Amino acid sequence: MPELLAYLHDQYQSGEALAQQLGISRAAVWKQVEALRMAGYPVQSQKGKGYRLIPGTPTPAALEAIRSGSFGAFYAYLGTTGSSQDVLKNWALDGAEEGSVVLVERQEKGRGRRGRPWASEPGHSLTFSVLLRPQLPLSTLPWLALVAGLALCEACGVGRLKWPNDLLAATPGAGGESLTYRKLAGVLLEAQVSGEEAAYVILGIGLNVNRAARKQLGAAYLDEFVVASRVQVLAGFLERLEARYAQLHHDLEGVLRDYKARCLTLGQQVRVSTPQGEIGGLAVDVAPDGSLLVEASDRTHQVSAGDVQLVGVV
Repeated sequence: MPELLAYLHDQYQSGEALAQQLGISRAAVWKQVEALRMAGYPVQSQKGKGYRLIPGTPTPAALEAIRSGSFGAFYAYLGTTGSSQDVLKNWALDGAEEGSVVLVERQEKGRGRRGRPWASEPGHSLTFSVLLRPQLPLSTLPWLALVAGLALCEACGVGRLKWPNDLLAATPGAGGESLTYRKLAGVLLEAQVSGEEAAYVILGIGLNVNRAARKQLGAAYLDEFVVASRVQVLAGFLERLEARYAQLHHDLEGVLRDYKARCLTLGQQVRVSTPQGEIGGLAVDVAPDGSLLVEASDRTHQVSAGDVQLVGVV
């Protein structure tokens, strides 16, 4: 990767100043800028001012300046790659420590739950993965994805959760009488299980932060609701995830209570697509194991995995 990346930040610097710092020519600076852009890094240029990264870019230096806790202490900031999940999986197999984070500006093979693609545009979204090595019963592992959704909700300060962990943001519908819910973020959990233990868990996060030139159909963007800096949102999420993750080890009841308070799904008529077929009914509760309880006809279904559609909610 061009050495120039380590010298760029959110303030403009002239090509001459950067050339002096690097000990190269201005032409060489320009070439490195173009290489960074091709690699997916959000470098801006302005005549008479020079070059900078889009403000809020989560470089290692920017994150380290505001990070608290241990999550993110080992952090890789990449331009373009296949998937942050795949990169971190390889590092997990090599013994990477818990709390390690890989963030990618542009994923070529980004994926969400059930293999759905997740698009990202450099400088506008946060697409990253976090490594966990939980000392928890396997029955508790589904809660890690729910906890990640809860941490996202807390870090963003907007939205509510659609079970299990989609973060939805509400905007007034036509006439201002009803609310329209659009997807702001999602979580993907992938785990390596051996016997009765999880060797590791990788949480993949996709969050739309700044409105992109090519908006995704039906997507919401955080900067529609609050002033959003990507690096600040990332640091806030890692802090909240670490706190909620620790709480999960000793206070599952408290996590469950706080999750349910932010869960849009509860009290709604739903249709849930499961491996066993579709279930329709009223979502009434979240069980201690993280599954969704749906009342349908004369029985209650306990859904541990499935895609939820909120009936009557746009």
